[in-house]
Amino acid sequence: MKDKFLIGELAKLFNISTDTLRHYDKLNLFKPEQDSKNSYRYYDITSMFKLSRILFLKNLDISLSEINDYMKNKNADRLFNMLKKKNEEIDLKIHQLNNLKYKINSKLDLFEYAKTKLGKITVTTLEPRKGIFIKTYGLKDSAEIKKIFMRSDNFLKMSSWLVEGEIYTSISKIDMINGIFNQFRYFIEIKSTDKETEQQLVLQPGSTYACLAVIGPYEDLVKHYRTLVDWIEHNNYEISGDSIENNIVDNDYSDSSDEFITEIQIPIIPKNPL
Repeated sequence: MKDKFLIGELAKLFNISTDTLRHYDKLNLFKPEQDSKNSYRYYDITSMFKLSRILFLKNLDISLSEINDYMKNKNADRLFNMLKKKNEEIDLKIHQLNNLKYKINSKLDLFEYAKTKLGKITVTTLEPRKGIFIKTYGLKDSAEIKKIFMRSDNFLKMSSWLVEGEIYTSISKIDMINGIFNQFRYFIEIKSTDKETEQQLVLQPGSTYACLAVIGPYEDLVKHYRTLVDWIEHNNYEISGDSIENNIVDNDYSDSSDEFITEIQIPIIPKNPL
């Protein structure tokens, strides 16, 4: 038996359990040989290579039933198609993970920013953002809100927006100029999509923003908006577009409204001299 592997030896070599090998045996996916003299069950050298292929496919998240079906009818075309499909799925997963990593890093950066900038008005340049606006005010009931989301379903699903995208609230330029700060809509930032979806997105251009990070309940945001709009007026700027409210910590992340952290961002341009 020196040139053969017992079940424990093979399991140790591949860092899997003996139960896994027994399970593969029951599925008729990967069966050991049996020595007629002593009834030992063993795996030969070629079995080691076959197991490596099975584990490779399994690590690609291909199901055992699919692997078993393939092993019963192996050919180059099937292998090519299976790997091509899996490669596309991995590319999509990498794209999703990159978006999630960006979202995590953005929130971590904003936490650090909020620690030093709370209650202070700053002027900064922000990069362009692409996404969609969803208006939810002025509607009769929640059924109308549902219709809005359903109409947007085509490209919202494709971009996995609820998980990967950043969701902001926004007040229109006109409302801010008129002192109306309780009519907001949603802006869903979508990092990257297919070309067809890209054409349906609204571009929030890169701009200079007056920003104010605050902590506390949503009810206080109206007074913070007034503070920021007054500052813009008194410092010879004017509002140039819709606001973005970045809810760094909201009621889905904390049960205490005293911990809510919001950054109000209002795009500005210098006033034309008289």
